[in-house]
Amino acid sequence: MEESQADQPVTVGPFRTVAVLGQGGMGRVVLGVAPDGRLVAVKQVHAELLAEDEGFRARFRREVDASRRVAGGYTAAVIDADPDAEAPWLASQFVPGPSLGQALEATGPLPEQAARRLAAGLAHALADVHGAGLIHRDLKPSNVLLAEDGVRVIDFGIVRAVGDQTRITHDGSLIGSPSFMSPEQVLGQELTPASDVFSLGATLVTACTGRPPFAGSSVPRILHEVVNGEPDLSGVPAGLREVAARCLAKDPADRPTPRELLSTVGGLTPSARPWPEAVNTLIHDQLVVTGALLRQATADTPPVRRRRPRPLIVAVAVAGAAALAVVGLTVGRPYLVDTYREFVSDVRSAGLAQKQDKYPAMPPSCAQVRDKVRVPSGFDQPDGFGPVEESGSAYARCTWTNRTGDEIEAEWTFFATGKGEGTGAERAKHRLEIFNEPGETRRDINLGFADEGLWQPPPKDARFPNCRLYVRDVNMVLHVSVTGPRYPTGKCAAVTREVAASVVESVGS
Repeated sequence: MEESQADQPVTVGPFRTVAVLGQGGMGRVVLGVAPDGRLVAVKQVHAELLAEDEGFRARFRREVDASRRVAGGYTAAVIDADPDAEAPWLASQFVPGPSLGQALEATGPLPEQAARRLAAGLAHALADVHGAGLIHRDLKPSNVLLAEDGVRVIDFGIVRAVGDQTRITHDGSLIGSPSFMSPEQVLGQELTPASDVFSLGATLVTACTGRPPFAGSSVPRILHEVVNGEPDLSGVPAGLREVAARCLAKDPADRPTPRELLSTVGGLTPSARPWPEAVNTLIHDQLVVTGALLRQATADTPPVRRRRPRPLIVAVAVAGAAALAVVGLTVGRPYLVDTYREFVSDVRSAGLAQKQDKYPAMPPSCAQVRDKVRVPSGFDQPDGFGPVEESGSAYARCTWTNRTGDEIEAEWTFFATGKGEGTGAERAKHRLEIFNEPGETRRDINLGFADEGLWQPPPKDARFPNCRLYVRDVNMVLHVSVTGPRYPTGKCAAVTREVAASVVESVGS
């Protein structure tokens, strides 16, 4: 399926897509609206994978079947699926909330009571998975959602039936995540439900301490520690240390079952808000911004896309998604406007890995564009510099001055797509974000002549407070500054914007 266009509403099965939430090697995940108005998360497989891998559709069908078999309050329910479609898809319940990994990054380790609730929720989820005759095989913090009412376990992409040891990847592939794999999983031995319990223990330790129980400077070292080393339980609350230790026993027979775990950590006091306030804030902020996104969609604006997560993060569940899509939100509470600007910037950037360069490898010189750039009257002909080549990029600059001491400077840098270095658009985005100062920079998503911009505050020690604007348009980053006695802060924005717009037009023509 092609990228959604503003004048071409896109559907996946019976679901109208609202936004492309994320993309991975297997496909994309979109936020959709069901005919009855429910929100769903839809995983859609890249069609080209089916041509490259004859067994992929069969594996996806097994994933769908496995997801449908697991029922209960601790997983994301499957709503619908079509593994036989030209581009197979799986729709599941939309579950607002950060993943455990994202919550730990944003707010730090969980307090003991919240960690105990986590352990109980995971035990419930594994009981449901194992009760369906399945083994999850990839339980880890990124596959655990902290929803408003408790835990959800997601991602059944490598789940297998108990006793089924059929390979589902190419020879030599590693199935699982090293820090959370069981010893028998590392050694390629037959797996039992006890393997998931080991992963639960590793996840619990990480939730309590912010780090996995087995560390190493490389993947082989981590795997060696999982098989032979002792887990680092320092930092785990005393009341949960024995629980974690039993789950992390090397011998699967020595580990408790999920039901036994529940008897150990259960008996919790009911709570309508089971998570720490910082996590509840993440959930609340996602709900606020999701509402804004839906209002945007109903206003017939284009579906939007996102890039990698930012500090305050939320996730959506896709049962069976091999690569969970996440929505990253930088939230400057209580300012929804700032929240929404950052959110739109994020969601517009998801397709940069597939974006073709708009601008060539070598930018035009100042002399080539100076007559097309619109600067106020009274400025002299500009001094030029460049173009100058750097590693994978090149830049040029024009500087205009006048007799009253005002100065306008514009510098444009083109980033070329290179092998192993990402696309030019990705590299330009990376450069732009270097100049983003949270709480100081103002993001502009409505420039009209480029993808996005960042307005920087004037330097505190500047003689004449000025305007500084960084603009990204696909694989170009443009910096424009306007300063001087005739253009103080408050009076320079319009000139800065006009210069930037004319430079974008000039260097692209």
